[in-house]
Amino acid sequence: MTSLELIEAGIVLLWAAWLTMVTLLNVTDALKEWGVLPETWSLASGNFAYMLAVTKIHNTPKSVCWWMFMGVIAWEAIASLLLWRALFVATQAAIDVAFLVSLALWGAFMLADEYFIAYAVDSEGNASEVHRDLFVAFLVSLVALHLL
Repeated sequence: MTSLELIEAGIVLLWAAWLTMVTLLNVTDALKEWGVLPETWSLASGNFAYMLAVTKIHNTPKSVCWWMFMGVIAWEAIASLLLWRALFVATQAAIDVAFLVSLALWGAFMLADEYFIAYAVDSEGNASEVHRDLFVAFLVSLVALHLL
């Protein structure tokens, strides 16, 4: 394996591992919310509570939030599996599909952020755009993989 191939594999491995961790932490968050895991369970994302807080601007029912959260977990799981597949198959097509699904996820989050006006603002008035930053990071990684 050449050093460029190692770099490519490292980029895909990083995103596969990271997104798998995100997915698992969201699953444990759901299990904690359902009472399957105890309230003291600390290995959970807290994203469901955040989703409830963000969506209340439009009086979104909790049941709708559950469906959205389950959809996010499913999307993350599919993207994670595709990234692992891309790592082991190591073809440009597999990489492109994995990153396309991931980019679509972060794009959907960006649209949801806009709809729910979900911007964290720091003390200096700067908006924190986590989903936009992730979209850009995935896109830069994909461009790098194409250029390598």
